Amino acid sequence: MRILSYNIQAAIASDSYFSYLSRLHLQIMPSPTKTTVLQNIAQYISDFDVVCLQEVDLGGFRNGYKNQVEQFLAHTPFEYYACQINRVVGKLSVHGNLILSKIPLQQVVNTPLPSRIKGRGMLAVAVEMPFGQMVVANAHLSLGMLDQLKQIRFIRETLKPYDNVCLMGDFNCPSNAEQLHLLKDFDYIHLNDNTATYPSWHPKQTLDHIFIKGCLKGRAEVAQFCASDHLPVILEIE
Repeated sequence: MRILSYNIQAAIASDSYFSYLSRLHLQIMPSPTKTTVLQNIAQYISDFDVVCLQEVDLGGFRNGYKNQVEQFLAHTPFEYYACQINRVVGKLSVHGNLILSKIPLQQVVNTPLPSRIKGRGMLAVAVEMPFGQMVVANAHLSLGMLDQLKQIRFIRETLKPYDNVCLMGDFNCPSNAEQLHLLKDFDYIHLNDNTATYPSWHPKQTLDHIFIKGCLKGRAEVAQFCASDHLPVILEIE
């Protein structure tokens, strides 16, 4: 099974530090270029069995009130999905996480993450594998270390009832961050240690992570696909 984790930056597609300024209008205005970028992302992710996306726009003004979940479903072979709203900024944007799947899934967790500023969450689904149930969890953490410590503790406790877990997403912290030991010290295996994912045009930091626990065995690698300010991370379950 091949699983992908990708922060898609709402299809804004920053490709340099300067583009954060030159494309600033795309943070607040709709544009046909977002549709083109989304279609490119859709084509790329179609080869995977399960896909976890962060920073999806679920129908704000800046995406022309189009829900990117519906756009992905229209341009990919995925039949099953689960989505989560994390933050609503008036009519401007609706931020969320999305899981797409080619195999049946059951949503098991849809929860905000504890934070001083609301707007981050974890979405998890269960899929049936030959060895039994496997949970795939998609998380997007806050920027600050104190919030991340609370969030990772919360994630660990929330997923504790499940034996076989793939936990992935944008953790907004590097591989050597103290807060990640809250997972490493509790039977989670970090598969993409020191594989830089940000910024996509000159990767220097590993902000996007994949962890597994239970009977799962797999390997992870960073993909050189640039349609966001993050690079995607691929997990292959053996």
